[in-house]
Amino acid sequence: MAISSTSKSNAEKMANELAHSLEATMGRLQNIWDEIGIMEEQRKDRRKVVLHHLQALLEEMVAEEENLRTRLLQSVEDCGKELLKISKELHVPVYEPEEGLTILTLEKELRIRVDTLSKEKHDRMKQLGSLQEKEQQLCDTLCTTPFYIAPDTVPSNDQLAKLRQHISTLQTEKNTRQEVFLETKRKIITFLDDLDLTPNSSFERDVVCEDEESFVLSSDNMATLKTLCAELEKKQNDLIALASDLRIQVTTLWDRLMVEQSEREAFNRGNQGFKPRVLKALREEIERCRELKLQNIRRYVEGLRAEITQFWNKCYFSQEQRNQFTEFFSDDFTEDLLEVHDQQVASLKQYYDNNRDILKFVEKWEDLWKKMLEFERRANDPSRYNNRGGGLLQEEKERKKVHKLLPKVEEEVSRAIKEYEQKTGQPFLVDGCPFLDYVTAQWNKHNEEKEQEKHRRHVAKAKQLEEEQKNGSRPATTPKRRFLTTPTKTPTKRKKTPKTPGNRLPKQNRPPLPGSGLRKALAERNTPDRSHAGFSTSTMSGASSGTNTSLMSCGTYSEFSRELRTDCRSSVINSTRSPDEEVVHL
Repeated sequence: MAISSTSKSNAEKMANELAHSLEATMGRLQNIWDEIGIMEEQRKDRRKVVLHHLQALLEEMVAEEENLRTRLLQSVEDCGKELLKISKELHVPVYEPEEGLTILTLEKELRIRVDTLSKEKHDRMKQLGSLQEKEQQLCDTLCTTPFYIAPDTVPSNDQLAKLRQHISTLQTEKNTRQEVFLETKRKIITFLDDLDLTPNSSFERDVVCEDEESFVLSSDNMATLKTLCAELEKKQNDLIALASDLRIQVTTLWDRLMVEQSEREAFNRGNQGFKPRVLKALREEIERCRELKLQNIRRYVEGLRAEITQFWNKCYFSQEQRNQFTEFFSDDFTEDLLEVHDQQVASLKQYYDNNRDILKFVEKWEDLWKKMLEFERRANDPSRYNNRGGGLLQEEKERKKVHKLLPKVEEEVSRAIKEYEQKTGQPFLVDGCPFLDYVTAQWNKHNEEKEQEKHRRHVAKAKQLEEEQKNGSRPATTPKRRFLTTPTKTPTKRKKTPKTPGNRLPKQNRPPLPGSGLRKALAERNTPDRSHAGFSTSTMSGASSGTNTSLMSCGTYSEFSRELRTDCRSSVINSTRSPDEEVVHL
């Protein structure tokens, strides 16, 4: 092989570099030998050793490179043979390398081609195995012939595509037949149960008793299955008309007599289908229900009246509206009365369904109203101040929320009612009157009850003061609680609570401001004339009569503490206490 000029130039350059390196190395060795004092004869021997090593190294390198060339050539030959074989198996053109490629490049190209085609062959064979397994299962189920591919051959891409299409067709056919089989099987089981029959032939047992996946979905089996279902359906049709009429009669009587659903289900569970035994049971049930209808009209009318009462309450009917249904109070329990009550229930149900949204708003307002009344009731309970877990703060937040929502819900109800009245041209009544009048009446009733309660408290307090003046007062606390701690720091500015938005009610009927219930409860708790406070002229030792009068006029605990610090003698207040609190000896 001719050596190119570039290779020759590189070889000369490498030879010069080696000569230069050898010369430098020998110079260093010469200097070392001089320092050591090695004789010239020994130096010659050492030079021969150096030359021998260099020659051996070069020969070894040449041998290794020749071995590499041999292996590359062998690999090129092997890859070429393998590539030719795989190309034929895969039905692809044989690779033709370019001219002028080096041995190393040619070997690499052939090896890559062989790896690529080997991987493709492996993938095709793997796909073929998986597809043939699926195909065989479908063919066994449908009793059909598999798609033919010659054994021990690598399938082409076209063959694999056709096999996939064949499998898809078989799977679709199987799904269709399976669906028909399951539906027909369900019908056959129902027919057998209704007709009180059991599977007789082996085919019927295969359909009904065996596992669904084990049934062979062949064309013959599907045709036989269809015939069996048609025969059973024909037997059933002979009894359908009579049984249907009997069931209609029974159902009508059950509805009229308001038979419980559980009793109906119990009868139906034991008398399903159209068997002669069931037909006999239906006839007997008809006779029984006719007798019960005559005997128990009163009980069933009363049941309808209970349902009517529930609808009246849900629809907020007034007593006058309820009285308009005069049959509700009739004692003449006849079939006509039963029919009238049935019609009334249907009418009320339709009214409720048509006005469900408005009635839900009214119900929401009622719930908020009850919560507000409950919060006011709690505000008047002195025991609520014994809470140490933040319950009062949470209660106050909820109370403010209720006061805020109440007028909003009222506006929603009013708006919905207005739309209803504009649409229907008829008034919508709550408890026999317009909604706003109903709300006003509730507020008036609530205010009257509050005034009555306030009057009762004043009467009780006056009676208590009268008893104390006659018999003398006594401390309300135990002997161990003889000190009252009074904070010296009092709030200079109170947080103003926003007023509740108006709701088109008279001012005296609007809900109290948020926090008023709590402030009122605090004021009443700290009022001197409460039985547990007990501030009277005999409870302050060393105090003048004027001081007692001032204390009795205090409305709140803060006023009481200010009056106490102003009017009491220095001997009453312990000046050694901390700046944050003072102690009053009772």
